[in-house]
Amino acid sequence: MEPKVKSPMKDIAAMWVKKDAADTRLLPEYCASARTGGPSLATNAEADIQRSVKAIVRELDQGPPGGPISRGMFRWTLHKKSERDPYNSIFLIKSLISELELAKKDNKHYILPLLNILMYTIIQAAYIPDDLHEKAYKFCKGLLSFSKPYCTIAHEYAVMLKAERKAPGILYQRLIISEHGLKNDTFPHWERVFIFADPDLISEEVCSALYNEIHSMNPNEIFTVNMSHVIKHTIQAALGETCNINRLDEVLQTKPFNVIERYFQEVVAITEQSCFSSEEVTGAQKRHISKLQQLYQTIMSSAHQVLPTKDRLQNVLLPNPDISFFIWREDDLLWKELVQFVKSRCGSSQDVMNSDSDNFELSETTYSLNIEQTRLSVLSNDSGIVKDCGDLPLSNDVPAAGANEKEQTKFVRKACIKKKSYDSDNTLNISDIYDNSTTGGNMKLHRKFGCNTMLFNFKQQKPNTARVVVLGNDCILGRLAKAFLSIRKRETRRCILTSKLNLQFYYIPVTNEKQTPVSTSKVIPLLHNDLSCEMSRYLGSIDPWYNSNINSLRDMIPELARTSPPSGQQSSADPFIVDVTSYYVRMGYQPVCFQIYSVMFTFTDETIECVDDVFLIQLDAELPELKCTKEVTLTRKRAVSEGVGVQIAIAYKKIALSNRENTRQFKSRCTGLMMKAIPSTEAEDLVCLNVNISEVTNKLNLSGKISLTENIKIKTSHIKVEVQDTFAKSMVVCLDKDSRRIYRDVVSIEVSPCLEPGYSFHKMRSLRFGHSQAENVGLTKYMPKSLLLPINTFVGML
Repeated sequence: MEPKVKSPMKDIAAMWVKKDAADTRLLPEYCASARTGGPSLATNAEADIQRSVKAIVRELDQGPPGGPISRGMFRWTLHKKSERDPYNSIFLIKSLISELELAKKDNKHYILPLLNILMYTIIQAAYIPDDLHEKAYKFCKGLLSFSKPYCTIAHEYAVMLKAERKAPGILYQRLIISEHGLKNDTFPHWERVFIFADPDLISEEVCSALYNEIHSMNPNEIFTVNMSHVIKHTIQAALGETCNINRLDEVLQTKPFNVIERYFQEVVAITEQSCFSSEEVTGAQKRHISKLQQLYQTIMSSAHQVLPTKDRLQNVLLPNPDISFFIWREDDLLWKELVQFVKSRCGSSQDVMNSDSDNFELSETTYSLNIEQTRLSVLSNDSGIVKDCGDLPLSNDVPAAGANEKEQTKFVRKACIKKKSYDSDNTLNISDIYDNSTTGGNMKLHRKFGCNTMLFNFKQQKPNTARVVVLGNDCILGRLAKAFLSIRKRETRRCILTSKLNLQFYYIPVTNEKQTPVSTSKVIPLLHNDLSCEMSRYLGSIDPWYNSNINSLRDMIPELARTSPPSGQQSSADPFIVDVTSYYVRMGYQPVCFQIYSVMFTFTDETIECVDDVFLIQLDAELPELKCTKEVTLTRKRAVSEGVGVQIAIAYKKIALSNRENTRQFKSRCTGLMMKAIPSTEAEDLVCLNVNISEVTNKLNLSGKISLTENIKIKTSHIKVEVQDTFAKSMVVCLDKDSRRIYRDVVSIEVSPCLEPGYSFHKMRSLRFGHSQAENVGLTKYMPKSLLLPINTFVGML
């Protein structure tokens, strides 16, 4: 037998687990003395939490001591300590508030990551003293005078903290209700996490390991268990140590489902009523505690038990969200799953929407993507009145015997089916689709980020939220952009998801070491640099917390997949990947918007129609190398084509901060070109295309004529490239580094920002009514012109 090779990733994970167990001193004596006031153990625990917070601060400055492979472990182990002992949450909140006060004076870049940890700790905490709530709330209010994104995030957190003070436990309660679809009358919101992995980009063992880890966490996630979690956590968050959580758990386990559901509905009703109470914080909090105290006594007395005495706090599990894992093989798989999610929700909810009309919409499977064929209006001659139509009344509409003749001659409305007005559906509600902070009427050079999309928005309008997580490199992001455009076209034709679904996108980079990046050229050296995950590199540069927690998974997921147990065995270790993914989708609600670019290809064969496609990150064009050919004439030999490269004509609009149109044209002999939409440095962070052209120039020296290659750089948003060399066959174009999206025999490329389909639809309709093409009338004045893909991060752009 071959000797087993010890994995370095396994050693690091074992080291962290051993260090975590040693530092937190998870012993019965420690757990008991935490409440009885053992000074040494409590002091040691608080000091250990402070050291962990300092380690996170150092990680934000210079990275973790263990290298990139252990990046993000500090945050994970810190939250694990809070889960294992609820008193550590109190120590952690105190330590974080102290660090935040120091960072507010000297190091602003610490604020948002530490504030993110603070809020996640408050959600998980079993009980928080009111003075710590007050300190955290005052700190968030103090950030309202800071610049964006500090003020916007602090405002959202201040709203959350005020609601948590009024009704302790409401953040945990809403999280569980929405993530697991618990039915209730006061907060009918449901969300689901969809993870899409591309099998051509990620190996089978990685996909299998992720699938097993995700689905291994779901055997106990049933409605009864989750309802019991909400009941226990809400009561303990309000009553503190006066609630004996162990006895309460024993009583709830003996109750049938209908009784637990009744208690759950009562807890949710009390909490939501306290949250939206017009009273002051202290008054609403006292009334909330009093109501939960009565409910707690009712539950305990129903089991004929004496009300127990005080006991130490016990942690209530925060289960991971409901996650669905898919292998992205079909192009329209995302659309099908989103429609199925909304359809299942429509069938189970009667207070949100009309199920009959929605099921009619969702059962329709054929959607035309051609906006020109959209019917704008239908002329009807039917008034719906029986006397006008000449139809016999239905049996239900026949007057009873003995009715007056005068009453029989009255107009009777014809029985009909109530349907939605699809004209109003086609007229998109701008506020439902876009946020004013992330979109604008025209394309801007500065990147847009940040909007009010967090789960705890207490003015939530849409009943469902789909959190779409894509796993892979830059190729899968290009596929996501194409799928997003298809969804927007379908929604322009007929709104099915827009008014019912809040769609959020997340990106976790994963690389496959066995797969080599796609490169269409052997000449351009730029194509061989940083090919795998440019988007994650950029997101990590603007958001240090994304870099610490998410970018570390790029190499960690394949390594953990190799060391994971087989599918039939249950792993005893904590599910690190699922925990980090859950943390990301829960706390990463600040989107960074990226422009999607449309490209039109013209081919050498004129019988082939032009093809339209989109890309998000990069377009590579390879031009064939031409050798020198001589043509013999009567007088002399004439050089037909000199040197390497192909003659192309380029026309582009030079970008300007004043938005003035400056069109330029030139011709060049080049070997290839590359258009990048993701900036390479923070100094170049503009929403535009960075075009690099490898131009060939001929120079004479003592040894003869030589060809030199120089790089021409252009910043533009509109560009057209056309091959003019009669001896050149065509170009080979690759989109978003994806070998499955390569176009051959291309003679012309025309690139421009992809227009929002809703804008195109209303623009076309205004043209039909005789308006000029240059003017924006009606809704087009307020609609976003360009289609942006928002990808969520933790803090947006710092």
